[in-house]
Amino acid sequence: MAFAIPSTAWCQAPVVADRTADHAALRALMAKGMEALNTRKFEALAPNVAAGLTVITVDNRKHVGLDAFRTYFTGLFEGPNAMLANFKTEVVVDEETTFVDANTGVAYGTSKDTFTFKDGDVRTMATRWSAVTRKEGDVWKLVNVHFSTNVLDNPVLEGAKALAWKIAVGAAIAALLLGIVIGLAMRRRPRA
Repeated sequence: MAFAIPSTAWCQAPVVADRTADHAALRALMAKGMEALNTRKFEALAPNVAAGLTVITVDNRKHVGLDAFRTYFTGLFEGPNAMLANFKTEVVVDEETTFVDANTGVAYGTSKDTFTFKDGDVRTMATRWSAVTRKEGDVWKLVNVHFSTNVLDNPVLEGAKALAWKIAVGAAIAALLLGIVIGLAMRRRPRA
């Protein structure tokens, strides 16, 4: 009788499904996401984005939808407030995706992000990320991505501060030179 209880419990253990194909699809999705960030071309990623995708970036901003994130990310390189000339990320996953249920997965990892600023300064930062994915039909889609960084050791923030300082010093020098030119012009002006 003592042997019957453990063997019955063992027979009722849930069968673990083979998730090899899902893990392969999720690795391909990660590679596609990394490529989209590195090239700033998000079209190939669009079929793998769930409606209402939410992205939290390292600057604590929330972006809902691929278009909102694309606008934000492109603005780092183009437009009046652009600070970056280039960006490259190398993404590493901590371990295979953990499946919360049959169609939902959570993954964690790190990335080495290299930022090239408009002034030529290059900074590298370690980032930690998490991603929630959901399988819709046969396609895995991104639902949520969250990036974070160490606020106490952030070389990119230091690079942004250095760029702002260079701009401020350049503006001060330009204003000083303009003042000198105006002063000289006023001095040479004939008095009436």
